[in-house]
Amino acid sequence: MKRSRWYAIRVAPGYQRMAAADERLPESRRMESIIERNCRKDGFDIFMPSFYTELRHHRTKQILQKRFPFLVGYAFVNLPRLNFEELRRVDGVVCFLRDARYGPLEFPDEEIEVLYFAEHERRQSFLYEQHCRKENERHEQIQHLRGQLRKILPKGRKARVSMVDQAERAIDSLSPQIKERVQKIISELNALTADAEVENLRQAV
Repeated sequence: MKRSRWYAIRVAPGYQRMAAADERLPESRRMESIIERNCRKDGFDIFMPSFYTELRHHRTKQILQKRFPFLVGYAFVNLPRLNFEELRRVDGVVCFLRDARYGPLEFPDEEIEVLYFAEHERRQSFLYEQHCRKENERHEQIQHLRGQLRKILPKGRKARVSMVDQAERAIDSLSPQIKERVQKIISELNALTADAEVENLRQAV
């Protein structure tokens, strides 16, 4: 097995931003940067330490997931064959970080592993924060839908009977238009409170 030989490259401005989405790529590469895509396309193993965050679009208010580099302007490439000239030809590679006397500066595996660990730790923290946000949104949506049912259903519901059970029992006595609306709300509540969906969110962290 060839040993790892990691070298730092200077990345051209703009090449650390996320590349255009490509559904043909595996899930692990869906949020790669332009420099990562260019290097991998030419067969180079690249590592750009990064962190993830969520931003709300100022106009659509949609939550967007973004990825940013820890080290702005730099990435690491594994060159076990020391094929420096081939890498220099990759679009977005400016130069190597060099030692004053010995040429391109090689980084030991231990230092790269520290960066891998830091990225992994930040990723787990991001997933936990994302999970909490989704759980809060799910809870708010459930409360909103239950409030809509309270406005529609007959008064006098017994305390031990859930709102959804009450709706299912009373639904046949409703007018067709209201019945359709209640059925839609029940479907949304069932989807929001499904154990399988909650479990999937928890497994993400």
